[in-house]
Amino acid sequence: MKIIKRKTDQLKTKQCAFKVPAKLLAIGIGIVSTIWFLVRVIPKPSRAGYPCVRATLPFMSTFLIWLLSLSGSVLVFKKSVYWLKRNKYFAAAGLALLGIVLVLAATVQDAKKASAIEALAEIELPDAPNTPMGMSYGIFPGRVVWGYNPAATNNDCPNTFEDSYYMPKNNNQEVINNMADDVVKSLSGMATVKESWDAIMKDFNKRKTGIEKGYSEGQTIFIKINNGQAGWAIDRKTLAEARTRVPISGTSPSTLLAFVRQLVDSCGIPQNKVLIGEPMTHVYKHTFDVINAEYPDVVILDKEDHTDLGRTTSAGWSDTVIYYSDKGKYMPDGIYDVIMKEMNDADYMINIAALKGHARAGITLGAKNHLGSHGYHGKRYGWGTFYLHTGLVATKDNDDLSNEEATKYNRYRVTVDMMGHEKLGINTVLFVVDGLWGGTEAIEKAVKWQSKPFNNSWPNSIFVAQDQVAIESVCLDFLRAEARANPIFKNRPLFPAVDDYLHQAADKDNWPTDIVYDPEGDGTEISASLGVHEHWNNSTDKQYTQNLKATGKGIHLVTIPESIVKNSKMSERRLRKEAKKLKRKLTQ
Repeated sequence: MKIIKRKTDQLKTKQCAFKVPAKLLAIGIGIVSTIWFLVRVIPKPSRAGYPCVRATLPFMSTFLIWLLSLSGSVLVFKKSVYWLKRNKYFAAAGLALLGIVLVLAATVQDAKKASAIEALAEIELPDAPNTPMGMSYGIFPGRVVWGYNPAATNNDCPNTFEDSYYMPKNNNQEVINNMADDVVKSLSGMATVKESWDAIMKDFNKRKTGIEKGYSEGQTIFIKINNGQAGWAIDRKTLAEARTRVPISGTSPSTLLAFVRQLVDSCGIPQNKVLIGEPMTHVYKHTFDVINAEYPDVVILDKEDHTDLGRTTSAGWSDTVIYYSDKGKYMPDGIYDVIMKEMNDADYMINIAALKGHARAGITLGAKNHLGSHGYHGKRYGWGTFYLHTGLVATKDNDDLSNEEATKYNRYRVTVDMMGHEKLGINTVLFVVDGLWGGTEAIEKAVKWQSKPFNNSWPNSIFVAQDQVAIESVCLDFLRAEARANPIFKNRPLFPAVDDYLHQAADKDNWPTDIVYDPEGDGTEISASLGVHEHWNNSTDKQYTQNLKATGKGIHLVTIPESIVKNSKMSERRLRKEAKKLKRKLTQ
């Protein structure tokens, strides 16, 4: 098995433009985190439990330890010189030695972190490249389509409060619309967007109900977006992103608009049958403004009454519909959950996640996006998901891997419950990962990517699939490649067991011995396979099994433009035959 090293990729990043030295960046983050903590907590100590405050603690504590160690060493060295001038040699030597110890203490944490990152980069994944597991499905089983166009976004966008990534001026809507159209047509093999959605819905309904039919009049489509930080990083009067926390990476309004446009304009679905929501929190003002300007009758839901801002107040929460399969063993505070009634009653769901890392799960894509779908009806955690964090990899705190048991494979993963739930993953007709602007973490800004083909630009990508395991596997590979090439990503996508949830979702044989996944709590366990998982051959060629072999097993990464990832001649011939067979079937 090949071990991919970071050093080669890091050398390539030196060709990039001026960068702030990591040490100065760390000091700056430490200062800002400390000020933020003091400003928030001193007036109201209870705020120490807020997510925005908790997120600053690792940075603040590290900075203060470093500052105290460094300042202490300066004082000790001065005292050492004082005693040396007075011929007190033993005292001077002792203080000098203490100063050296304090200097080492000021840098030891940085050294440990750097060593940890390097060590994780060397860890081999348990499954070798191009060794698929699970069962693929979809019109073309295992197909994941990656659309890439550098013209989609403004490469000069500074991503500040005054000039944020989500602003329409920084997104070329026409290019993004074309990208969305192209990936949907490629996923279905159809010539038009309308034919594509008809084929996708027929395939979905055949699996869901056994009847191959398209959209029916009166059916609703719930679009789950990633605005999870809108519970705290928000101006509560306007639902705009708070000045002090912008611009946090999330679902781009332009990507959302491109898919709403398909449903309404191309497919003729009534606007009021398209519902958009982030049940746990709110839909940001910048997202609402973009959608509402074009489609004022599209329903943008909120759990609270914000009708004065154009939102539709939700009908409330469902009865208990989620029963977490660990039964309190790993998540003692997370036994069951409710979801928004409109989500519970929707005929279809579209999951539009954002492409980014995560300090608890390593990555956050479509499965992790559903940690914002719940409506926990206890009062302890309010809108947060803290009670579900012990079902992830870093269970104790952000970036904290000290719980070794949680970093091993075949351990309970709450995201498998989300993927296998009949109202969440199983009711999703299309999985989308918005990669126009890629982020490093759930509460951090979008950053430019260094890996190929992005080369110090925004990732400018949209991924779609019918197979939720396949699309998460592909995006994981992209995030791991970026983590090796881009120090800003830290080591999050390289966390041990980061793909354990995909192994378990792909194959029942990978479930923990003490867990039976039954998220509805009705005694019926989830399917033996929710999709196909594998890793690409390498980060340069990005080829999966179906790109290399004339077989229907494994993942097939289709790209627009086609030249990014190449197929073998045998694979190309097989794919052409499958496309012709599908067209004959649909014209009969």
